[in-house]
Amino acid sequence: MNKTLLLGLIITIFMLCASLFGKYVAPHDLNESAQVSSSGGELIVPPFPPSKNYPLGTDKYGYDILAKLLAGSKYTIFVAFSVAFARMAIGSTIGLLLGYFGKAKASRGGQVPIWNMLNGIPVFVIVWMIMIGISINPAPSAPTMTLILAVVLTILGIPSVAGTMKDKTAIIREKQFVLSARSIGAGSWSIMWKHVLQHLKESFLILFVQEIVLILGLFGQLAILNIFVGGTRQFRDPIEYVSRTNEWSGLIGQSRDYLFAYQWVLFMPLAAYIVFILGFHLISLGLEKHYRTTYAKVSQI
Repeated sequence: MNKTLLLGLIITIFMLCASLFGKYVAPHDLNESAQVSSSGGELIVPPFPPSKNYPLGTDKYGYDILAKLLAGSKYTIFVAFSVAFARMAIGSTIGLLLGYFGKAKASRGGQVPIWNMLNGIPVFVIVWMIMIGISINPAPSAPTMTLILAVVLTILGIPSVAGTMKDKTAIIREKQFVLSARSIGAGSWSIMWKHVLQHLKESFLILFVQEIVLILGLFGQLAILNIFVGGTRQFRDPIEYVSRTNEWSGLIGQSRDYLFAYQWVLFMPLAAYIVFILGFHLISLGLEKHYRTTYAKVSQI
């Protein structure tokens, strides 16, 4: 196993374990807030900076940022996983069928498939237009709003995955081993299962990891527009947007005004978010390197 892949796996597994078991060792509960106190006639109010008692500090309401990150991690991690899996399952199936059974037409006259044209539109803009009317102070619960956003992200990502898998399948179906299998009477479904899928499994894995990175990036872009996973709670006077789930990109979006004061309120969730994306990016790079090395060895033999 190469170092890049190993480092990516270590980061990702650590994040997963923290998400699942971190609340059992966290020093503070999510609903526990630091109290206002006084020292030497001076009033001490949150937000409190990172300290021994609060390793990542508190927000302006006195809530522990570490507890909020642990509570929101399951939304960041498992929603990204679920959307990527759904995209891959549906998009890959469509792409495989179109790539294998579709007509092998040459790209004459600059004709571009419809999903390739859709790829040119920023997805976060489409999601924003769909979600802006229902995401602010929504009546449905946070899990319901999370499901709605996940469905929207899945549907919008299917054409991209289908297009990629269609192109890869169309190339493989013209390979000599596929033509040989067809010439001796092998059925289409048998060829797809025994030959096409076997040659695409590496692509499936790499594309799945890349989809997770893309979805995490989308969460961040939407957070800048106050669209948070699980819905957005809006307060007035002053206007403030707050994540209902404490999802990481939501914590970043709601804390961006702290860039010049109380920076830890912004930088702590931002650091967790970046490290998590970095973990998957390293996995993707490591897998590509691993497969290149493997096939290079085979070709030399």
